[in-house]
Amino acid sequence: MMSKLTFLLIESIRALFRARIPAIISSITIAITLVVFSSAYFFYENMVGFTNKFTAQFNIEVFFDSGLSESTSVQLFNDILLIRGIEQGEFIDKEKAASLFKLYFKDDIKNIIGNNPLPMGGNFDISISHRSPRMMWKITREIRRMNGVDEAAFQHDVVSRVDHIIDNLLGFSLVVGIAILLISIVLVSNTIRLIIHSKQHSIETLHLLGATNSFIRFPFIMEGIYQGLIGSTMALLFLSLLYSLQAYLIESLVRIQLVIPDMMIAGNLIVGILLGLTGSYRGISKYLK
Repeated sequence: MMSKLTFLLIESIRALFRARIPAIISSITIAITLVVFSSAYFFYENMVGFTNKFTAQFNIEVFFDSGLSESTSVQLFNDILLIRGIEQGEFIDKEKAASLFKLYFKDDIKNIIGNNPLPMGGNFDISISHRSPRMMWKITREIRRMNGVDEAAFQHDVVSRVDHIIDNLLGFSLVVGIAILLISIVLVSNTIRLIIHSKQHSIETLHLLGATNSFIRFPFIMEGIYQGLIGSTMALLFLSLLYSLQAYLIESLVRIQLVIPDMMIAGNLIVGILLGLTGSYRGISKYLK
């Protein structure tokens, strides 16, 4: 059994070298496919990261009743932090409120009316899973129902508009990525099928000699795996060069730190092998009924 498996593995490697040009064409097809798909996935992942950073600016502003003492206000602030969807918060005491007033209006409120009537409150950051208009509105209503809260609000129009734009961009990226993957499978399969078609005479000869379907299929399947590995390696080398180039151009211009998805290397190897395997299996199955 082991000698038979060894023979088939060696034969698949020999067949790969005998058909160098078709193998190179198939590997290049897989490489191009992986580069296009990886670029789409890279764009999608960075878009998600960018939107998460942008939406981190979304917060809910809360104003407490002016008659609350500082200790009661701090307790109310801590109670709000326990609400699901609240990530963290900043307590605004009277001095901080006066500083913010001076920052926005360029004047000291104590100089205007003689004292500081500004209420205490807090700014609360929202967790990623709750940064939609619906979830933020739900949290705001819950805060408003708490005793001691005078008002709670967030920029609903801005959040809604940004959320709509982000959903459209991410949805479009996802659809494009899936379309590229499906087209790639068909393209690679057809390329490998044409290569196998050129070996139709050899397949028929093996049939006449009494070879089983599994015996005939195995070397072609292994060839597909080898081609997938070669294509994956070519794609990773090109993507590495492409990433270095775009990092130099984009990050130097707009100062956006782009990231490489964790699964980029493993994903290319796995998808490359699967593309080669699927293409070979579909191609050889046509001649092995």
